[in-house]
Amino acid sequence: MKTEKIVWGLLFVFIGAIFLLDNYNVIDFYWRSVWRLWPLMFIVIGTNMLFNKDDNKYGPIIAGLITLFALALITYQGTRPLSEQHKWSFKYDTDDEENNSSSDKDLGGANLFSEPFSASTSRAELNIKGGATSYNLNDTTSNLFDASVSQNSGAYTLEKSSRDSMEILTFRMRDRKGNWNMKGMDGNDADLKLNTKPVWNINLEMGAGTADFDLTAFKINDVKLKGGAASFKIKMPEPLTISNVDVETGVAEVEISIPTSAGCRIKVETGLSSRDFSGFTKQSDGSYITSNYDSSAKKIMINLKGGLSEFNVNRY
Repeated sequence: MKTEKIVWGLLFVFIGAIFLLDNYNVIDFYWRSVWRLWPLMFIVIGTNMLFNKDDNKYGPIIAGLITLFALALITYQGTRPLSEQHKWSFKYDTDDEENNSSSDKDLGGANLFSEPFSASTSRAELNIKGGATSYNLNDTTSNLFDASVSQNSGAYTLEKSSRDSMEILTFRMRDRKGNWNMKGMDGNDADLKLNTKPVWNINLEMGAGTADFDLTAFKINDVKLKGGAASFKIKMPEPLTISNVDVETGVAEVEISIPTSAGCRIKVETGLSSRDFSGFTKQSDGSYITSNYDSSAKKIMINLKGGLSEFNVNRY
């Protein structure tokens, strides 16, 4: 038997078993907890290449044992919430003036960011970039944007620009030069607030982190989510006409709640992802729609792309 068949067979059995046990609540598996272990894939693939010879008696045994060890380590890490895991930070001193830039906030404190609201602002866009943060958005403000950040690592900046009568805000997290951070996604907390008057586009991009957005108080046009080992929880408001939600993930948990008053269509492009679309009917083209999709004047269009992700779309 070829080594590659054993290795890939174990991987597929493992992934299928984890999804099955997690879906039936036998175990709680946190895919975002294992993102640091991605180098194990190189070890497994390298082992397969070294011992993938028909005349090697012990090759399949060695490759199988190494693969089992890697899967056992992933299982152990994946069943532990991030709050139970250790954090490390390696720092070194530097005299680089960029480290003392006035646009950077000091580490280990609570920092406030704000952008005033102008009565002429009818459309706005919020771009959020940076991981190692738990982003929460569930409150309003009389300003255009407010953020309160409790941070352990990195530095945040808020930038503003305009395009075609739209106010564009970019809230960005950057690691300071001179710091090498190996922290969990729960390292920083950012509480965000938006003004309810403009129509918003929201773009969130992070390698690893969590986002819990209750957008029901706002006017939302488009939402774009992009993440690696991430967790997204989004509650959409009733759209003005048509709202778009685009999600692209690696290993992530995604939960999207939509109002029953709006028609909805879901298009999915996934690898080994699991999905739960309660209240939707699958169509011949592979998409999913609600029963009121054709008759509703207000629609939410959801596009999902993911690797080893868990997608859940529900109605409220």
